[in-house]
Amino acid sequence: MRELSREPPISRPSAAPSRPLFVFGCPRSGTSVLTLMLGRHPAIAIPYESHAYNRIYPIVRKHGEPRDPAGRARLIAAVLGSDYVRQWAPPPTLADTAAAMRRDDFHGIVEGMLAGWTARQAKRRWGEKTPQHTLCWREIRSGFPDMQVVHLVRDGRDVALSYRAAHFGPKHVYALAHRWVEYLEAAEAAGRELGAESFLTVRYEDLLRDPEAELRRVCTFLGEDYRAEMLAHHEGDIRYPTDERNEANLRRPLLSDNAGKWRAVMTPREVRIFEAVAGAALERYGYPLTVPGARVPAWEAWSCRMLEHPPRRLAAMLRNRQGRRLAWERLRLELLVRRLASPA
Repeated sequence: MRELSREPPISRPSAAPSRPLFVFGCPRSGTSVLTLMLGRHPAIAIPYESHAYNRIYPIVRKHGEPRDPAGRARLIAAVLGSDYVRQWAPPPTLADTAAAMRRDDFHGIVEGMLAGWTARQAKRRWGEKTPQHTLCWREIRSGFPDMQVVHLVRDGRDVALSYRAAHFGPKHVYALAHRWVEYLEAAEAAGRELGAESFLTVRYEDLLRDPEAELRRVCTFLGEDYRAEMLAHHEGDIRYPTDERNEANLRRPLLSDNAGKWRAVMTPREVRIFEAVAGAALERYGYPLTVPGARVPAWEAWSCRMLEHPPRRLAAMLRNRQGRRLAWERLRLELLVRRLASPA
């Protein structure tokens, strides 16, 4: 793929390649802070989210891979120019990506993009963190059968509070509970398939309580030495293009009290609804329930889905300028990939 380059690629480290690392977890579970911690390791580089498998790969699978070198080059450029990837610091280059590619399919583009960016950081092991990729684990595994996954779990009631305040996603506790369970079930399926040598679950609350012990456990799982600088994730120039509140938190030491906020914020009805939907999942991960026998009658579930949630979601969508920009980008990608995959 070197014929795509217009600038000299950086030379890659000579060490043998390490296993691909993916950080999974429901959005708003603390995956960003874990990513910054892992990224402080001298061997590991993890850029900002790529959304390659939840946004771009479905389009490629639908229309097919470009068959000619020129078409592949245009697809690579489209991936590198996509909204999230452009926000990497620094953005990946065509030269580094092309030099690091070892295969010509979509997985090769992702691998080349991450490996080239990692080499630019003078590190030897790349990682990828896009929470939505948790739901795409089968597609990712088809391209990276030797993948390792660190799965971060946070109390779903706290996840719901943070998710509800985000510019994306569900806005009602009933829908948020179902979303949290959906992510957990996907991750659990991945864990059963991958096995203990390739899949590790970390609880966010344990990371807050004893970050060194949890990071040591993660490093042992990854086959890497523990490094104390991982605890200094908040120091230096933090450039992580998330929302303002989240970015401000990432610039601070771990917030040890950033757990259990739902107790003071959620209404009794919201707690009951969440625990009725997700109680079994909460208990599986050691989060005690507070409403014995919580249930949501059929009429109330219908009201949550059809009457209460839609106006909240619509209001959030109208405020979400990034969502509208991403919708236009998806349409452009759809048209481009369809054209590239069409026979000449």
